[in-house]
Amino acid sequence: MSKSMRLIAATLLTALAASAQADFVTASQGVTFTFHTVDTDTFTLRIQNADNATGDWKTADYLSYLGFNGLGGKLPGLTGVNVAVNPTPGSTIQWSFTHTELAGQGCNKNGNSGAFCLDANPNILLTGDMLFTIDLLGTGIDLTGAIAPHLKVGFTDQAGSKPIGSLLSADMTYVPPTTNGGGNPSGGGTPTNTNTVPEPASLALAGLALLGVAATRRRRPA
Repeated sequence: MSKSMRLIAATLLTALAASAQADFVTASQGVTFTFHTVDTDTFTLRIQNADNATGDWKTADYLSYLGFNGLGGKLPGLTGVNVAVNPTPGSTIQWSFTHTELAGQGCNKNGNSGAFCLDANPNILLTGDMLFTIDLLGTGIDLTGAIAPHLKVGFTDQAGSKPIGSLLSADMTYVPPTTNGGGNPSGGGTPTNTNTVPEPASLALAGLALLGVAATRRRRPA
């Protein structure tokens, strides 16, 4: 393979790697939520400013539930979930998992294709910056197919109560990664460079076009 072909192939691999580690963001009532794909079966959810929310979340003190959908298929092989929280809560949190939607009373009893709901026991005291690392257990899980994760949250005003106010219920928006070394939106750092790189799909298309041109030139008779 020629040097130019190797460079084009490297561009394609970079694009695919970027798509496998995409960030998706949504915000509501003063709270920002960032979804970050770590690998094929692990992602993080960062929740910022939840302890200073506005609107009908203003009186919220705890997080009780998380609900997810649109993570790249119906996830029929999903059998369980491991959750780690940073900063670590003052008490041990037991997470229950169900193939259901998050509703006004908590995790709905009726299953919904592709959705799953997490219930924290006891509820988690809200802070200004919370990072949840969620590892999906089972077979056939591939988060690289997620193009618009759908997020629901259940905030409460006291430990053990049902959700108050909005459940959010929002499709998250893709955000290209920054090029500085200060950390991505789901990590511990605060991005300082607002310059963005092209979306992975754009890079891939450009790479394919260059591959086609290179192949045509190689076949052209002298």
